[in-house]
This record gives sequence, structure tokens and C-alpha cells, in this order.
Amino acid sequence: MNLLDNSLKLIIQPDSEATEEYIYQLGFQKITLVPQLLYQVVINHQLPELLSQISQMIPEASQTSVRFLLTRSPLESRDLLVEFLNAQPLSNTTRLIKNAWFLQVLARQRLFFKYQPIFNLASGQVVAHECLARAKTSQGQSFGGQQLIDAALSMNLLNEFDDLARSSCLEAVAQISAKVGSAESSATFFINVLPNAIGCDPRSLERNFQQVLDLGLRPEQIVFELTEIEALGRYPALPRLIEQIRAWGFGLAIDDLGSNVSIDHYCMEFRPDVIKLDRRLIHGCSHYTLKQVMIKSLLHFAHEMEIVVLAEGLEDANDIEFCSQAGVDLGQGFGLASPELTLWQPSDEQMLEAC
Repeated sequence: MNLLDNSLKLIIQPDSEATEEYIYQLGFQKITLVPQLLYQVVINHQLPELLSQISQMIPEASQTSVRFLLTRSPLESRDLLVEFLNAQPLSNTTRLIKNAWFLQVLARQRLFFKYQPIFNLASGQVVAHECLARAKTSQGQSFGGQQLIDAALSMNLLNEFDDLARSSCLEAVAQISAKVGSAESSATFFINVLPNAIGCDPRSLERNFQQVLDLGLRPEQIVFELTEIEALGRYPALPRLIEQIRAWGFGLAIDDLGSNVSIDHYCMEFRPDVIKLDRRLIHGCSHYTLKQVMIKSLLHFAHEMEIVVLAEGLEDANDIEFCSQAGVDLGQGFGLASPELTLWQPSDEQMLEAC
């Protein structure tokens, strides 16, 4: 009896010679009966590591077209080809392996937040903090905001992530407000919201409103920041939801203005309290005339509508100076202060400079 008859085998159909070469490097061999298929005998506990190696070696674009099958059928069996008709795209499994940490984060609600201060560019005073989601697994691995969003997109769990991030953030804001005492009891916090998420589940905002009240916070302390603004046009009910946000007393900010002219004008119709100028527009604005013209145009339009303008991504001192002189109201970025686990406090040196 062939020793391979009842053993577990991972069978893969490469989509190209390059993919085939990657698979060979991991010890796979051709099946004699069907040389287009490659196999490797695996022990159960070795399978996750092997799939992880495959996901790292094969480009993501190829993983969708590469097909795989786990079977105990003998390699000599002609039924193997029939069985392989049920083979799945490799990406179905490698996506789960690659983003297993994200599922753990969702299941165990292991989000935490850093707070980036938002400055009044005229006075230099901190007027608010933006809450930035971070995660840490039980194994101690840390993940940033973009990694969280990328994983949520890959797993088609963006709405679930956004809902968890909002509720977790409100809890964190209540805790940090209580910890620092009455001085920050009226501090303002910007919390990111995905239009897709509230469009699919409008009642999530109602839950957030009730949560704010239960935590002893005031809606006026919270500014909901709508991100990925290109999605706004896909949800006809969003204007009504935005009016409800206002009726409850929350502030409204719209992110990434200056990245799409048609979207910019559409977003202005929502009459937000704050618009945030896109970092791509802000970066290098002190050196590029076209950027300066666009910024001044948006400033004029916003101020005519009594909308506060915030420049994000401020890193260069010259860009900070230009925005301040141009009349941009607020600013945030690494050139002003980095996100931290605690609310911003001026250093001794900064306090001396203020004097």
C-alpha cells in the first residue's frame, strides 16, 4: 500500500511558471498522473505555517487565480481530477491566515487609541484631539490605523470594524476624561466615521448617542469626522442622518477636502462645522503656487459659509507658517505634535517659549 494513500495532501494548481517555481521552492512535487498539479504531504499542525509561507511568496494578484485542494485521496486515483473541480482560490485561505490577527482584534475588542492634538494656528492652543485607532494582539503584535483598515477591507468587515472603533473610542474618551480630571472634562474629540458603515446601519449612530449619555459625556464634546468622502454620494439617506447627528448635538467634520473638486463642492452642501484639507494638498504648499491658490479658494468658500478649516498632515515649518498666514484656522500633524496615549500637555520648553 502506498504510504501517501491516506495522508493529508495540499494540492495546488499554479497559474504561471513563476508561481510554479515558488511552489517548488517550498518542496512541492508534480503529480505523475496530472503534472499540471503540485502536491505536498502535510501534517495538520504544519498547514497554517505552510499556507502562511505560500501567501508571503506568491503575489496577491496570483493568489486569486491559483487554486488549491486538501485531500486524502490517493494521488493515483482518477477521481482526483473530479475532486479538484471543487478546488478553491488560494486567496480564500491565505486571506484568513494573513488577517487572523484582525479577527482576534474584533472578537476580543483589543483596540486602543492614540490622541493627536489639533491646534489653533493663530493662538497655538490645543482645541481638540483626533482619536486614532490602534490594536495589539494577545501575542503583543501592534498594528496601526492603515493596517486595521486594510485588513477590514480584505476581510469585508469594514462596517463591523467601524462600529467597534466608534464604541470603543467613546469608552476610551470617557476613561481618559475621568483620569485627567475637570480640566479636560469638556475636551473635544474627533472620531472617524465611515459613511459606508452608517449608511448600512443607521441605528449605530443612535447607539453611539445613547452611549455618550450613559458614559457621562456630552454630544458637544464629540466631532464625527466623515472619511472616504467619495462614498457620500452612494447613500441618499446620509443627509437625513447628518441632520440627526446635528440634532443630537454632535459636531461634523469632513475629511480629505482638496482631493476631488466635484466631491468638495458636494460635501460643502452638508454644511459641516469643520473641513479638513487633504494632506496631499497641504504637503509642500509653501513652495507650490497652485496649491496655495487652491487652499485660499477653499478657505474663502468655507469662511463665507462659516465653516472652520483644518489643515492636516502639517510636518514642515514653512507649510505651517504659510497655512497660519493664509488664515487656516486649525492644524494637526507631526510638525506640531505626534499622537500619544495621553492628551497633549505642553513641555516645560514650550511653556517658557509661550512666556
